[in-house]
Amino acid sequence: MGLLLLSIVACCLPLGPDTPPKHPPKAPGPRAAPTEALQPEPEPEPEPEPEPEPEPRDNTPPEGWVDLAEHIPGVKLNIRYHTPDNFTGAPLPGYGVPGAWLQRAPADALLRVQQALAEQGKGLLIYDAYRPLRGTLGMVAWAERTDQEHLLNGYIARRSGHNKGNTIDLSVLELATGEELDMGTPWDTLDERSHTRNATGDALANRLLLREVMHAQGWRNYSKEWWHYSFAMEGDLRHRDVPYSCFEPPEGSWSPPEGWNQPGFEMPATWPETPCGG
Repeated sequence: MGLLLLSIVACCLPLGPDTPPKHPPKAPGPRAAPTEALQPEPEPEPEPEPEPEPEPRDNTPPEGWVDLAEHIPGVKLNIRYHTPDNFTGAPLPGYGVPGAWLQRAPADALLRVQQALAEQGKGLLIYDAYRPLRGTLGMVAWAERTDQEHLLNGYIARRSGHNKGNTIDLSVLELATGEELDMGTPWDTLDERSHTRNATGDALANRLLLREVMHAQGWRNYSKEWWHYSFAMEGDLRHRDVPYSCFEPPEGSWSPPEGWNQPGFEMPATWPETPCGG
């Protein structure tokens, strides 16, 4: 009886602190996230088509000639015969794109002028270099149809040194600002005010500065136009008619518009966007 009582008491005593329960309760697990509907992968956007390279519109200079924009570092161009902003009021034939070419010897001499001016903080501004013969003929036709043929005596030539690639129209600018020096008159002012020595003060000093640096490299000024210089070359130089643009008729195949030297004729004020060879 005593043993039975001890067994009952022992089975009813609480477990000690180090005795684990026979069946510990399971900790609750994390709640499962709701299953999301699978979305299809987005289609990759197509690569943009590359922009087509613009077709070339400019010609290359004749053999033995150079492009001044490439030949003379830092030179500035303002080819106004490519635009209506010139004394004829319209682009000249041969200037479908703006450009400035010369034969190599005068181009090399002009490079030395640019270097000399750079030492003074100045540089060259080119208005016109080689001029296709058709451009010269366009000037003559303008003078005839506007009753200004007096300009053919001293200002507009029927055959120009510009056509030979050894003549240039230019000015001087400040490198720091890009501003042209005061020359007294705008380029292509076709009267006695443009005579090189017909100025005073800063304008005269600037004209003489240009003449000094140009003459030092073999160029010679035309006394009636402060901007006009020619470079002496040996041989019988040809009057060329290679256009600056490749979409104009090539040398030897151009003909003037009918009646372009008659009163009332108007040259087109813009260049048509035509492909080369058109």
